[in-house]
Amino acid sequence: MPKMTTDPGERAGVYKHIDDVPDRYRLYQHASAYEGRDVWEEYLTEYFFENFGTDYTREYTRRAGSDWKDHMTNRGRHHALATPEDVETWCITLLERMKAASVYQNYWSKLERLYSWLHTHTEHPHVYHPFRMAAAEYPNAGDIWTQKIDSWEGRDE
Repeated sequence: MPKMTTDPGERAGVYKHIDDVPDRYRLYQHASAYEGRDVWEEYLTEYFFENFGTDYTREYTRRAGSDWKDHMTNRGRHHALATPEDVETWCITLLERMKAASVYQNYWSKLERLYSWLHTHTEHPHVYHPFRMAAAEYPNAGDIWTQKIDSWEGRDE
């Protein structure tokens, strides 16, 4: 079996960069459908806690989600409708407080998984993956992506 690519752009899906995404498919177009909706909690309940349910994992996952939701609120956007730039600015903030390996383990991995889940569920309009786009385009998100790849070397995702 061929080895999975480590290039975030190649793993981003059909659209590799936000500039490639037609305006009608950009996530901001769906803001009204997400008003008052806690997609993070839906994801935790419907998927994450069933598959990754230790108390320790739940605590750190909730912390990551809370931090992300605060970040996105401060940027004036719903937490499920990120741009690659939102991801990069979040990475900058996190990297001011901790090392890249900790950011990956305790924050990035949780939210990248949310966006992968959204990307694969047709009831959500996510035709692109802002976390992987950010890793391909921006230096801080790219550093976190490198941590991911380094931690997964030799293993399938």
